[in-house]
Amino acid sequence: MENLLEVFEIYKRNFPFNIREKEIVLETLGNKNNSIIEQRDKQGNLIAVSVVNNSVVLLLCVDKEYRNRGIASKLLKESESIIINKGYNKIIIGTSPDYIMPGVPLAKSYYKTENEELSQDISNNAADFFSKRGYVHSCNCDFFDMKVLLDNFVRDGYNIGDTIKNVTYKWAAEEDIEGICQCTDDAYQDFTKYYKDKGLYNNSNKDIGVLIAVCDGIIAGTLIVKTGYINKDIGGFGCLTVRHAFQGKYIAVNLITVGTKYLKSIGLKEAFIGYTYSGLDHLYGYAGYKIWVYYMMAEKEIPDKLP
Repeated sequence: MENLLEVFEIYKRNFPFNIREKEIVLETLGNKNNSIIEQRDKQGNLIAVSVVNNSVVLLLCVDKEYRNRGIASKLLKESESIIINKGYNKIIIGTSPDYIMPGVPLAKSYYKTENEELSQDISNNAADFFSKRGYVHSCNCDFFDMKVLLDNFVRDGYNIGDTIKNVTYKWAAEEDIEGICQCTDDAYQDFTKYYKDKGLYNNSNKDIGVLIAVCDGIIAGTLIVKTGYINKDIGGFGCLTVRHAFQGKYIAVNLITVGTKYLKSIGLKEAFIGYTYSGLDHLYGYAGYKIWVYYMMAEKEIPDKLP
């Protein structure tokens, strides 16, 4: 565990902008199938690390004062060798079923985006490092995280329990699970498994809940609301869905707006939406969100015959 905490600390030093719960990061870093490659200084302090799981480099970082010494190149080469020796024909940076970040952080978009206000901690150095070594952005869209400072968030109305254009926005209870899953199956079936977790509907759990949009007795939209990420000042959202028959009626925007208003009402300072992609910058922009960091979804194909 001590070594795992060291890896977590170097991750936090090098990616201060990454908003991810400590428990999830530790669980991902501690996967029994991970290979961890370390670099330490003469005093035994961890100064660089790479974490590999199957065909994915989950984390690769070097403390700032030790960069540009070939350490990152060495770690990446060793990581690639582990993946190649396992028989994979593609190396992926970041994203996997369990991930810390969905890719390599960078400070530019590959396609046209809007509502951007980037973290000052972001640069293109890491993306340039991987690009020079044969990695490419593998998607035909941008991926990014977004957030809003709640002191700047001002909306009249949009409270929990409000009805807006015949749609009521309220907290879900356990008896709503069946209707919620019908909604998510229609909208995006991959999210259904998350909404089946009964812990989301426990009124005593103040850190997480499900906001639903109900129209004429039908659950038309769903949103998971979290009130604590890195600390109790940050809240956020996940797994937003709207039934196809109800799309185009601003239900998604209203769910986010009602949820954001709630996070502000309980005294949080920031609201965060992670792992979003082109088009959602426009949708979430209606509720005041700005792009915080872009990600290069970096991949490299391994040739059949290596030199």
